[in-house]
Amino acid sequence: MTNGVDLRLGLSMRVMEMTEYVEIRDVLAHDWSAYLKTVLLDAHWIPVPNIGKDVCDFIEFWELNGFILTGGNNINEVQLRDETEWIILEYAIKKKLPVFGICRGMQMICHYCNLNPFPCPNPQTHIASNHSIKLINNFLQWYGDELMVNSFHSQCVGMVDSFTGRLIPFAIACDGLVEGVIDVERKLCGIMWHPERKNPASKFDNYLIQSFFSR
Repeated sequence: MTNGVDLRLGLSMRVMEMTEYVEIRDVLAHDWSAYLKTVLLDAHWIPVPNIGKDVCDFIEFWELNGFILTGGNNINEVQLRDETEWIILEYAIKKKLPVFGICRGMQMICHYCNLNPFPCPNPQTHIASNHSIKLINNFLQWYGDELMVNSFHSQCVGMVDSFTGRLIPFAIACDGLVEGVIDVERKLCGIMWHPERKNPASKFDNYLIQSFFSR
């Protein structure tokens, strides 16, 4: 729940072009259905189509009051998805609704806050690998200073000194790149790893997501 109201989540979707014939699809990994049953058992959720400016009507029709921006597609790769998620962020910030970003979703939050993603300088660390992260700025450090996370991204968002605005880094990778950010006032949070792909799910990830959407 968020502020005592039933949580109605909208999940953004990646865009895929079929190779067998000409058709572009919005898709959502099956992992999300299983993961949300674990982490947000009482939440209602629905995939959000990539429909650009019409997404506001979709949000209001389904009375969504929280969002997860999921992974897949780099920024500037699919214009319609970029536009849709940008409008979701504008809408959510205006209405004071929480947005949690996963991988590309965190990159989109950073992009919205004028921190443009760029190719990772150490791709072997971040593409289809596991690596350690360190929690900083006193963020949930009672859980421990260091965690192991998965990594499936070729784009990064910068080092700690790149963040001079309202987004506060709370996790850095072993190479110093920022992998977790939060803006408490505007209800934005993002991580570069994929909690939905872990089995069993990480207790840290579960706590982070549950506490974020219960504010």
